[in-house]
Amino acid sequence: MFEWLAKCGATLRRYRTAPYALEREQFLIHLRDIGYSLRRLAVINRLLLAVADFVRFDDGVRYSATDLATLAKSWVNKRPSHGASEKSLHVMEMDFLFVAKRWIEFHGRLVVPVPTQPYADELKAFLCHLRSERGFADATIENRRKSLTLFFTWLSQQHRTLSEVGLAEITAYQKECAKRRWARTTISLHVQSLRSFFRYAASQGWCSDISSAIAAPRLYTNEGIPQGPRWSDVRKLIDNESGDSAVQVRNRAMLLLFAVYGFRLSEVRGLQLDDLDWEKERIVIRRSKSRKAQEFPLTREVGDAILRYLKEVRPKSHHREIFLSLRQPYRPLSRGGLSTMVQKRMRGLNPCFTRFGPHSLRHACAVHLLAKGLTLKEIGDHLGHVSVAATKMYAKVDLPGLREVAALNLSELVCYAERAERAQTPVIPRGDLAGLREVADLLLGTLL
Repeated sequence: MFEWLAKCGATLRRYRTAPYALEREQFLIHLRDIGYSLRRLAVINRLLLAVADFVRFDDGVRYSATDLATLAKSWVNKRPSHGASEKSLHVMEMDFLFVAKRWIEFHGRLVVPVPTQPYADELKAFLCHLRSERGFADATIENRRKSLTLFFTWLSQQHRTLSEVGLAEITAYQKECAKRRWARTTISLHVQSLRSFFRYAASQGWCSDISSAIAAPRLYTNEGIPQGPRWSDVRKLIDNESGDSAVQVRNRAMLLLFAVYGFRLSEVRGLQLDDLDWEKERIVIRRSKSRKAQEFPLTREVGDAILRYLKEVRPKSHHREIFLSLRQPYRPLSRGGLSTMVQKRMRGLNPCFTRFGPHSLRHACAVHLLAKGLTLKEIGDHLGHVSVAATKMYAKVDLPGLREVAALNLSELVCYAERAERAQTPVIPRGDLAGLREVADLLLGTLL
């Protein structure tokens, strides 16, 4: 590795004779394998020479982040400043600290402080229970973890133990949450987490079972309306990413997956290179909620966008995820980073949108399919819904269909049914009654 970075024999001998040559070379090879450029590796190599003069790997010595920060300050103070500004000295210090921390961590010599999270063991056991016995999706488990972490932190601040928790403590915590101006749906999710945990905690004998007494805000069935941009706005959003820059090429491929297939954010993030079958023109997605694999035909436009990204933009990396960051070190996109990217593009297109983010494009996809005459069953299959009940909320935005239902004259049928009921004679077949029930449920769903 040193041969690639040395410009002459004297420099190469210096790299090899400096302290911890093997450890430095192993680290540089690792950085090269994950996509660092030679130019950046040359800078890191020079910093490693400086770090090697300040640390030692003998006798199993380990370093904390505080120790490395002290070393970074010492290195900057010993260097000749030559009139360097305070800002440039700070940049040098941070660069030294970054390289030192990564190198020490790579060789397992970094002391990582374990956060003292209240009731960490109980929370870990509960989350394992949800994963192994209840079969919850990873996203649901993560939501449970976040909710309960907030509760346990508050409980610790109140100097109360888990066995002492009663309805008074739960009420006090909910009042504290109300100060954050959470929506009713957010509060309801937190209540679900508390109920689920206290049921499990009671089964383990940690506390009494108060789950059934924890009150939650009232939520109405089909209360919300799926809100997303119009299909014309979706097209403008994708057209705005039709440029030749690396960011635009990558973003256009991801936006097409959100809009055309209605994929969820986690599904696009987790898309692997092996999930694309170019010979059969197929794409396989692993549904994050049902945990089932679903196969889709790879359309020409989407396939060309992904192929262009893979050939021209995607950096070389050992990661199997398709979409990676464009800055070193190359790694799969984070959930927050991908969501922020879509939100920024949508806000730049029209700041008056009611909803922003990848999930709004999923709603736009479903509404567009409904307008094209597809049934709810077909739309649900396309979105990966297990049952039609998860798709029926889109019936509320089908205005042409709702106008047709509203225009029906059911007065004669209702009168006929009342006369038949008084006569105690069945006059309407069971199938027709079921159909009328579906229409009534549909109308009620739009009113609530």
